[in-house]
Amino acid sequence: MSAVLEAVQALTPKAKPSPYAKRWWTTDLTQLRHVYTYWRNRARAARRAGQNTAGLEGTAKAAAKQYHDAIRQRKNAHWKEFLADNDNIWKTAKYMKSGDDAAFGKVPQLVKADGTATTSHKEQAEELLVKFFPPLPDNIEDEGPRQQRAPVTMPNLTLEEVERQLWATKSWKAPGEDGLPAIVWKQVWPSVKHDVFAIFQASLEEGVIPDQWRHARIIPLKKPGKDDYAIAKAWRPISLLATLGKVLESVVAERISHAVETHGLLPTNHFGARKQRSAEQALILLQEHIFSAWRSRHVVSLVSFDVKGAYNGVCKERLLQRMKARGIPEGLLRWIDAFCSERTATIVINGQSSESRLLPQAGLPQGSPLSPILFLFFNADLVQTQIDKNGGAIAFVDDYTAWVSGPTAQSNRRGIQAVIDKALDWERRSGATFEAEKTAIIHFTRYTSRIDSEPFTIKGERVFPKDQVKILGVIMDSRLHYKQHIARAATKGLAATMELKRLKGMAPSTTRQLFTAMVAPVVDYASNVWMHVCKTVPAYAIQRVQRIGAQAIIGSFTSVATGVAEAEAHIATIHERFWRRASKLWVDIHTLPRTNPVRNLLRGIKTFRRFISPLRRIADVCREIPKDTMEVIQPFTLAPWETRVKATLSTQGEEEENKIKELAKAGWAVRIATSSSARNDLVGMGGTIKIPISVARAGKINETFSVTLGTREEHNPYTAELAAIAHGLGYQWHKL
Repeated sequence: MSAVLEAVQALTPKAKPSPYAKRWWTTDLTQLRHVYTYWRNRARAARRAGQNTAGLEGTAKAAAKQYHDAIRQRKNAHWKEFLADNDNIWKTAKYMKSGDDAAFGKVPQLVKADGTATTSHKEQAEELLVKFFPPLPDNIEDEGPRQQRAPVTMPNLTLEEVERQLWATKSWKAPGEDGLPAIVWKQVWPSVKHDVFAIFQASLEEGVIPDQWRHARIIPLKKPGKDDYAIAKAWRPISLLATLGKVLESVVAERISHAVETHGLLPTNHFGARKQRSAEQALILLQEHIFSAWRSRHVVSLVSFDVKGAYNGVCKERLLQRMKARGIPEGLLRWIDAFCSERTATIVINGQSSESRLLPQAGLPQGSPLSPILFLFFNADLVQTQIDKNGGAIAFVDDYTAWVSGPTAQSNRRGIQAVIDKALDWERRSGATFEAEKTAIIHFTRYTSRIDSEPFTIKGERVFPKDQVKILGVIMDSRLHYKQHIARAATKGLAATMELKRLKGMAPSTTRQLFTAMVAPVVDYASNVWMHVCKTVPAYAIQRVQRIGAQAIIGSFTSVATGVAEAEAHIATIHERFWRRASKLWVDIHTLPRTNPVRNLLRGIKTFRRFISPLRRIADVCREIPKDTMEVIQPFTLAPWETRVKATLSTQGEEEENKIKELAKAGWAVRIATSSSARNDLVGMGGTIKIPISVARAGKINETFSVTLGTREEHNPYTAELAAIAHGLGYQWHKL
């Protein structure tokens, strides 16, 4: 690692941008500046000499006006050129964020616990580190003996899985202390891959991690929506780690995730940090059980918890115990022990780095690809709950939500109290802390007489049931009308649209792409949960977002009707977007394996007259979609260590063509050529398979095929090309 770093430092020239450089400056402006300064200096000299300067002053003012007008025009032209370049589209997206919304920002002097303010960079760093990495409680209760699962078998590390994780890493993602982004390792990989692989193997076998990989540069980021950023609690840490160490962490995370999905090591109702388990799925699951309870004339009482400083507050000893009990092999546990131990960090505040210091309670580093899956093991015991008609629980990483169902809210008190007691017992045994101000209780019912406003006592504090709570980013009210959430989504979408409208001079295609990528997702988040109540009045606010977005794309007048503006801007209406997402959800649910609880909701979907759930409405609209042809997609088709078919993209250059010709002459090239077409509303595919005599036992084989697949409504040239490739690869090779 040091050799690569030294080579990069010695051979890579460093950019030295001048602090006075302007990207919009031109040589013409330099000439105008010379002219302007010449006449200005002559006028000043004449004025000081007491001469008549009327003519010189006029010439100097004219030169000054010409110079400053040229600067303004050049700035405007450069901005338009910048926006016109499609390569700058995502840089442009950053300018859509106002200063208050930006995650990065200057850290002010912070207020300490005693009310005094920090006075230096060192005190700022100390205050943030204390908040980011609080010590564990003095007394953590013992868990006692627990059932141990047989360890999962994992083969030795392979070079292929290391390479796969390396190439999946973003090339220019922020590096750690060594300053080497992933692009460096990708460039030198042919020369160092065997050495790096040997280091990875030794690290996993011996349970040892280099110190460089356990050091983090911590960048404080603003938590959005906070009133006062002079409080350390309003900031959150992100750890920038060595990119090579993160590659190994990704390999370990992939292996653990495969074990989880293949052997069922975690609860099925645990969402987040797992493949095919999204926040929207968790919300759909919760909402379906609420509607099911309502059809039985029951009330659903829910309590939601949030772990304070989730990753940083993980107790290493408890994590290792729980992972061992759930079947993680001993060798990997030793490596994870080293991963969580003796971590060091420097914190960067306003561009200035603090001294490196040891973190006594480091927990799991935020920014590591391994941390999310490890945290799922940490709180798996809390989430392990069967979901049935009497209640259940879901979790999305550190957000834990449980509910009970009964005739009235009063009858649910005992069940909710049992959930609270279980959560507090887990808290005492884990060394974790639930944030009291984020603990919320709500009773879901549409009958006011069944609501109970009596508070619950949690850790000495009275927690009153609320009319609405925020669960996984969606504001759910007790009647599931979602008025507050729709208004909030429209407000955030409107703010994003107005920021988009600020960017003048972009091509309509670029503006449309930014609208699709930056504005629509803000409005559409979890739309399958609440779109059924987005009727005329609630939809008006979202229609306003559509109208202003269309105006930003095509520059239309404000008086143009929304439907006309949407058509001219070539953007989908909100209902088209909603139902497109709903269709995708419906197909995705049918492709989930049976181990996913959302898939099991399909068995309970029936025709009801009362309390028709959103999923039932989606099922009615999507009933024409054929289900028999839907394939169940497993989270892992192959184990991480299994060999994949390697695909090579070639530009068919001269050297490549010569190589193919040489193989063909030698009689060892099996050539498959495919094609697709779309004509007269029909899509077809065809191809040729040529097998030389040296390979075929029955002589040279030339086989052609041509198939009409269907209409343009069912296929397109791209799917036809895939079908042709599949046909060619599926040739009956036993004929050879």
